[in-house]
Amino acid sequence: MAFSQCGWVRRFGRLGIALTVMLSTAPMVAATLAPAPVVHDVDWRTSPLDLNLRGLNGERFLFRCPSGKATPGQVIGSGPYTDGSSICAAAIHAGVIRAASGGLVTIELRPGEAHYAGSSSHYVQSESYDRFWSGSFLVIAPDAADHPP
Repeated sequence: MAFSQCGWVRRFGRLGIALTVMLSTAPMVAATLAPAPVVHDVDWRTSPLDLNLRGLNGERFLFRCPSGKATPGQVIGSGPYTDGSSICAAAIHAGVIRAASGGLVTIELRPGEAHYAGSSSHYVQSESYDRFWSGSFLVIAPDAADHPP
């Protein structure tokens, strides 16, 4: 269609030509791309409970842990972990990141459990908790984080 025959040109003159060119050449791929997941920076003390995430069962969140070191008492459970556990220390315990380098961690929130068993894994000793706790989370392996359930 010639520019002079376009309704935009008849109504808006040169502005109509500019709008016609912009609309006819605008890339359409942007509308099909999904947004990148938001990465939240946390420290070695941060737990899902600190972030008020309890009750968002089934939701996944992506965190960036700095390099550091887990301290005793930061992790309760062996997966699932209580939502009062350190996200970064639980990720080390689960073998998803290394303390020396830190890295990206995906967690999935879960309902509470009747009890949590402690264990030693990747140089982190998790604690047991023998009563009901109202919120939990799982550390999701990197390849599984790309494919939610």
